[in-house]
Amino acid sequence: MGARTRRSSRKKPISVATTESKAALALCRSLERMLKANPQLLPGRGTDEAIPVPDISVVVPLFDEQENLPVLYSRLTTVLESLTLEFEFVFVNDGSRDATPAILEDLAAADERVNFIDLARNFGHQVAISAGLEHSRGKAVVVMDGDLQDPPEVLPEFIAKWKEGYDVVYAIREKRKEWWMKRLAYAVFYRLLQWISQIDIPLDAGDFCVMDRRVVDHLTKIPERHRFLRGIRSWLGFRQIGLAYERQARYGGKPKYTLKRLIYLALDGMLS
Repeated sequence: MGARTRRSSRKKPISVATTESKAALALCRSLERMLKANPQLLPGRGTDEAIPVPDISVVVPLFDEQENLPVLYSRLTTVLESLTLEFEFVFVNDGSRDATPAILEDLAAADERVNFIDLARNFGHQVAISAGLEHSRGKAVVVMDGDLQDPPEVLPEFIAKWKEGYDVVYAIREKRKEWWMKRLAYAVFYRLLQWISQIDIPLDAGDFCVMDRRVVDHLTKIPERHRFLRGIRSWLGFRQIGLAYERQARYGGKPKYTLKRLIYLALDGMLS
């Protein structure tokens, strides 16, 4: 997989030429002493090379979301700019077959806050989120889906709770706009998961959340291959709080979680 990253221009490396081995050794030792005393002379280590750490990273997995991505970007930008916070986007293209990659290229070219990871194929929702978390740099990290069922406009309330000192602020879904059988299946799954689990996994809480950097750092170190992130998030502990929100209908396109994918996700949640 590849990840778009942005870096400021680096100083030219120091170059020297000498034909005598003793002189070369003496020069190397002299350079070593000089660089230890002045580390800013190293390429990429100068104070003008420092890359500021954003307050917020927004991690969004995307799979064939060409209808939703421009609107999602616009609404997220409006909300985050109103909070006067430094932020970055970490979009993860999870093997999209539509125009999603091209839209990401255009967004990244127009806005330096946009970064994206281009996975080699479709690895799945949880893997895509994990990749985004590993590439995020923010003091807090927002995780949300790209279909606008998680409305960006509720983020100020979640970020306010993080500023109060909560390490994890997770969303509790209310009034889901989905087929009643699917809503019933979700309800049964979460209650079964809570019943068999040795940890307290909140009912009706999805991946939509805000996590403090130290939670993200711990989460990315866990060598779990088949991940159920909302379960791992609960297992880690820290100070957590849930906020209820009204889950919206998909803005555009078709749902990507088929019945088969949902079953696999449920199995990962119960077995891992």
